[in-house]
Amino acid sequence: MYYTIINSCEHQLWGLSQQERISKTVHKMTRLERLHEAAQIQADDRILLLRADYLVEANVISKLTQKDQALLTSSCDGRAVAIWTSADNYSSALALLQKQTGEHDFDAYTAQQLTGGYDAQLRKYDLSYVVKLTADNLPVLEQYLYDKSYKGITDLVTKWCWPTPARYVVKSCVHLNISPNSVTGFGWLLTVIAGYAFYLGAYPLGLLAAWLMTFLDTVDGKLARVTLQSSSLGHVMDHALDIIHPPIWYWCWALGLGVSSIDLLGYSASLSEWGIVMLAAYLLGRVFEGLFQWWFVHASIFCWTRLDSYHRLITARRNPSMIIMTAAVLLMAPTAGFVWVVLLAVLSTALLALRFAMGCIVVLANRSIHSWLETVDITTPDPELAVKLFTGYNATRTVTPLLRRAP
Repeated sequence: MYYTIINSCEHQLWGLSQQERISKTVHKMTRLERLHEAAQIQADDRILLLRADYLVEANVISKLTQKDQALLTSSCDGRAVAIWTSADNYSSALALLQKQTGEHDFDAYTAQQLTGGYDAQLRKYDLSYVVKLTADNLPVLEQYLYDKSYKGITDLVTKWCWPTPARYVVKSCVHLNISPNSVTGFGWLLTVIAGYAFYLGAYPLGLLAAWLMTFLDTVDGKLARVTLQSSSLGHVMDHALDIIHPPIWYWCWALGLGVSSIDLLGYSASLSEWGIVMLAAYLLGRVFEGLFQWWFVHASIFCWTRLDSYHRLITARRNPSMIIMTAAVLLMAPTAGFVWVVLLAVLSTALLALRFAMGCIVVLANRSIHSWLETVDITTPDPELAVKLFTGYNATRTVTPLLRRAP
């Protein structure tokens, strides 16, 4: 099976030529080989033909190549952009893409028809568009790809504080040819610095390193997605760091307090007891998330209902806890900061346990768990607040001005 790129395009998006972007996209989603000459094609082969002057995302290609034979049309002007077909239709498909004329028997789809809705595998609302690249719309398309790189359901810091500054840093990394794994590696170094500073009781210095690390944790993922440089090594480096370091930071913070016990509401507990509660709450929270995702395959625990998605904004992950720790230092109350981080972890885990139990009850009653995202439509003129917050609404709003069909 093969793919071939039709026409040429001089424009780049996030430092990638269209030849590079299409090749990386196809290789990411399929096992197709690049077709160099028509003589390579065998009678039983299938082939994907794509125009170079249109933006076609990986999820669109994946859905298109799952069809028997299919034609992909532009979201802007309705022109033929890509065709997935058998070898005997190669010549007619090539002519159709080059000349935009001629009769055909392909089933035609837009990107919206192929991708619109909740993606159970990605556990997010995923809607894409196919847009022609021009000199005028490159900034809009780069912003669209950047918006698409964000998860709709995440914490409040990642959602509202980091997107704008991170975009400029991602752009600088592209210009300086800095790889996502390099950014992640520097994040590991900052993680160690922050933990050691907390251990020494140097909380302002630790928070400076920690906040910079959390910012770079956003940058590396966005850089990898917009430049199509995601890798297995980067995935392991990033996710291992995300899972391992928060409780280590919290314990280093506690050790930096220089106390042997902490009182709460008249009850005194040793620092070790507080540490056990903190670690147990953190681990159990992760366990309930994982069990929910494993058992109820159609939704993560934060995608089930709108309430769960709102909970994700403030659940006891690193960034909400960092807000508490920062406030505690500003109030010169680091001990209270540790206590509140532990309490947030306990409360969040209790809610996750409750939601998991409720999910079990639903399944035992022979009903299915479905995400609320399965029923939303982000293309409506004024969707509800939850849709604006937790779907790809920003990306759709960014690209909408380009979607007026040519007469």
